[in-house]
Amino acid sequence: MAAQAPPAPAKVFREPAQTESVQCPCCGGPITLTGFGGIEQVACPYCGSELSPEDSGALSVMKQLQRQQRTSALQLHTRGTLDGIECEVLGIVWRECNVDGATYPWQEFLLYNPYRGYRWLVYSMSDHHWSLGATLLGAPRVDGGSMQRAVEFKKTSYRHFQTVNAVVSYVEGEFPWQLHVGDNAIAHEYIAPPVAISIEESHMPDGSADVNFTSMCHIEGSDVWKAFGCEGSPPELSGVGSVRPNPYKARGKFVWAAFGALMAALIAVSVIYIGGRTNKVIYDKSGVEGIGVVSQEITIGEGDSDTTLEVEFSAIALSNQWAFVDIMLINIGAEEAMGFGLTAEEWHGNTGGESWREGKSKQSVTLGGVKSGKYLLQITPSTGGPKTPVKLKPGQKAPPPLKLKYNLRIKENIVLSRYIFIAFFVIITFPLINVMLGFFFEGKRWRNSDYSST
Repeated sequence: MAAQAPPAPAKVFREPAQTESVQCPCCGGPITLTGFGGIEQVACPYCGSELSPEDSGALSVMKQLQRQQRTSALQLHTRGTLDGIECEVLGIVWRECNVDGATYPWQEFLLYNPYRGYRWLVYSMSDHHWSLGATLLGAPRVDGGSMQRAVEFKKTSYRHFQTVNAVVSYVEGEFPWQLHVGDNAIAHEYIAPPVAISIEESHMPDGSADVNFTSMCHIEGSDVWKAFGCEGSPPELSGVGSVRPNPYKARGKFVWAAFGALMAALIAVSVIYIGGRTNKVIYDKSGVEGIGVVSQEITIGEGDSDTTLEVEFSAIALSNQWAFVDIMLINIGAEEAMGFGLTAEEWHGNTGGESWREGKSKQSVTLGGVKSGKYLLQITPSTGGPKTPVKLKPGQKAPPPLKLKYNLRIKENIVLSRYIFIAFFVIITFPLINVMLGFFFEGKRWRNSDYSST
């Protein structure tokens, strides 16, 4: 007796397991099926009727609808290659949310690859930004519920950006789950640009909740156009998308690396520059008393080179008094002269029961491009009393004249530190500008969030 053949295994995919075209049982429109056994629902792109695929490949009516077909950014069954993965637009969903009375719609394209599974390509119709999403491999750590300000996943912190009620307004194509116009879900978006995590909470008729975690990343519209062979150019971006990468942050590493290299060069040049300066004192008189004119011959510099002078004047123990020196440097050989003045002052008093003090007892001046040679230094000091003249009462004697005691020092070939600081500020300007522009960029991003007021 021949052995009985075992029963045939149950079908996993409906037959035939290839792309096929059938007619919508409601409107007769042609429908191409590509998802095979994983598909639970097909939405007719012509009339919107919700259909269920059978093992035979035919479609049975779940819900008959009549609605006008919409034109999406990508067409159903369009094929393209993103991130090296060839995929097909298997389904199209339009969703929208209402914020402060304004409606913000977006389009979601279900991408399918038989070896890689499903991904979502999301197009924001209000600002024309694109993002690519896939099921999150795991669940983020959320303390106290998904309304917390941040979640953490794989040691990366994602800040809460917004929470909206997302409502389905249009459906066409094939889907591996039941999807209906009017479905809504509470969507929480957490961002760490250029990546985001979307947590969607859908409430089932039996009272349970379905939670889905999706990882989203920014993608340029030009890359989408190139991947799917779209004609023309993608719509121009408006504003800053929630996961659009900050270009100033991306170039920050280069800017700060350049800053470090330039600072190293500045330090090296400064060391050489400071080492080449003598800061030689060519005139130094301390504790000079009186207001008599002082004249003295001094030698400035060596050879035919020019030098830089620093002249410092300070008055000793001033008390409600000003002191001034008029200095003249006369080049004996060239018969050229340069003159300048320096002032020191100190004022104090008591007004309304409060003591006050002001003024500076020291002043200096720097002279550049001074020719070397013999000079006649002429110093003419003077001093005076209070800012306002003192009225003498009858019989009151005039106060004795104020005494003056001062110091004067002249140095040549000095270090001009201002040039070092100017170079430093020029070098640091670029990274600071980059930081500021990055800050303003983030401000534009968060202007669209739940925290725009802060």
